[in-house]
Amino acid sequence: MSRLAGEMVERAVVHSHDMDVVGRTSSLDELVDLARATDPDVVIVGLHDDELPPACLELLLERPRVKVLAIEERAGRARLYELRPEQVEIGEVSPDEVVDTIRAAVLRPAPF
Repeated sequence: MSRLAGEMVERAVVHSHDMDVVGRTSSLDELVDLARATDPDVVIVGLHDDELPPACLELLLERPRVKVLAIEERAGRARLYELRPEQVEIGEVSPDEVVDTIRAAVLRPAPF
């Protein structure tokens, strides 16, 4: 995220009464290290394209309660990434259907 955009976001958070800025970094690696050390509720990162950086995906997997707010400066859009459990209703099954369901679950690609 550019310095100007980062300062604008930081000012908005500082002026809120129910949030704190726990740190600011100049690189994605430093951001991930800081998030690991401080365990924040939300990490804010700049997006340069439509893809969340792999380091942020790793952070989500490591710390499932952390949310990542990705801000795309050029388009002025933001996306919130968070892990959520997914429930798929299967219904009544026979032992063979249980085995088929396990096989299908293993073969289904992860969403990230």
